[in-house]
Amino acid sequence: EDAGTYMCVAQNPAGTALGKIKLKVQVPPVIKSHVEEYVVAADQSVTLQCEAEGYPGPEISWHKDGQRITESMRSRVLSTGALQLLFVQPEDSGRYTCTAANPAGSSTSSTELAVHGGPARAKGSIIGNINDVEFGIAFLNATVTDSPDSDTRVIQAKITNVPRTLGPAMRKLVSILSPVYWTTAKEIGEAMNGFTLTDAVFKRETQVEFATGEILRMTHVARGLDADGALLLDVVVSGHMLQLQSQLMARVLLQDYTEDYIQTGPGQLHAHSTRLFAADGVSVPYTWNHTITYDSSKGRMPFLVQTLRAASITAQYNPLEEAVAFKIHASIAKGIVLGLPRNPAVLVLLSADIDECESRDTCQHECRNSLGSFQCVCPAGYRL
Repeated sequence: EDAGTYMCVAQNPAGTALGKIKLKVQVPPVIKSHVEEYVVAADQSVTLQCEAEGYPGPEISWHKDGQRITESMRSRVLSTGALQLLFVQPEDSGRYTCTAANPAGSSTSSTELAVHGGPARAKGSIIGNINDVEFGIAFLNATVTDSPDSDTRVIQAKITNVPRTLGPAMRKLVSILSPVYWTTAKEIGEAMNGFTLTDAVFKRETQVEFATGEILRMTHVARGLDADGALLLDVVVSGHMLQLQSQLMARVLLQDYTEDYIQTGPGQLHAHSTRLFAADGVSVPYTWNHTITYDSSKGRMPFLVQTLRAASITAQYNPLEEAVAFKIHASIAKGIVLGLPRNPAVLVLLSADIDECESRDTCQHECRNSLGSFQCVCPAGYRL
C-alpha cells in the first residue's frame, strides 16, 4: 500500500522547485497451498495445484525429478499455475516441483505423484448379519484388468471368511461389489466412473428387495486409495435375503443387468437396478436402490443420467475355503433419458421420480421403474 508517486517541494525566497519519484514495492512470491502426495490410477487425469501470490504476478514453471516440463499433448500449465496431466501412466510417477518467480524472489513447492497401473485393486472388510447370522468380519479383495476382447473392465473379487450357512446365498448378492465395479468401470465416451467423479471417496447406502419380501441393507464407505493404489472399502450389512431349499447344491445364474445413475444434486447420486437370478430353473426377480454422497466440490457427472452395464457375471462359493468368488465385466456410458425438457429447474424436479412399480397392479410379472416411466418384463425364458 506504500507504492505510488511521491512529490518533493523545495522553496526559498527566490522560487519553488518540484520533484517527483515513483515508488514500486515488489513482493516475493508465496505459494499459498499444495498437496504433498497424489495417488491416481493409470489412464486418469490429474491436476497438480500451485497457487502463488506476489507482486509483480509471479511466473510459474514446473520440473519433474529436476527436469523442466515443457507443454505437450498430455501436459500443460493452466492460467492458475496448476499443472494438468492427461492419461497418466506409471512412468509419470515422480517428484514434481513448482517454482513461482518474480523480480523480488522465488518460492518452490514439491509434491509426489504415484501412478498405479490399470483404475488396479480393491480391498476391505465386511461386517454385519444376514438372516440373523452374525458373520464376524469377512474380507474383500478384488483385481481389475482391461478386457482384451471387449470395451469393458473385468473385476474379479473374492470374499473370504463367509460362513457356510450364508455362502451359497451370497452368490446372488452382486450388489455388495457395486462400489468396486462403479469405481473401476470402463468409461465410454465422456462418461465418468466413480473414481473419476469422486476420487474414490464416497458413502453409498443400498437397499436390496427380493420379490418374496426380504430386505437387505448395506452401507459402503470408500476411503480413497492406499499407497499401493488399492481402493479401501468398508461394508456393513444387515437384514434378510432369499434362501432356496437345497441351495448349497443349486446352480445360480446371474443375468446381465444395467444400473442407472442419476445426479439428484451437488455431491448426490441416486442409482437403481432390477434383475433376475435363476437357481435350479427357478427365476427370482429382485431390485436395489443406491443413494451416493460425495464431496460436492468434485463437481457433477457430465450427463444427468449414466448407465453402468454389468455382463458375463459368474459367482461361486467354495465351502472349504469359506469364500465367494465373483467375476464381472463392467462399463459405464451416457444414459438415455427420453422426452425430458432442457430447463435445468424442471430436470431437478423430475429427478424426484414417481415409482410406478410401487403398486402391485402395475405389471403382471416384473416391473422396472425408470425416470419418468416404467417397463413390464418377464422372467428369463418367457415373453409377454
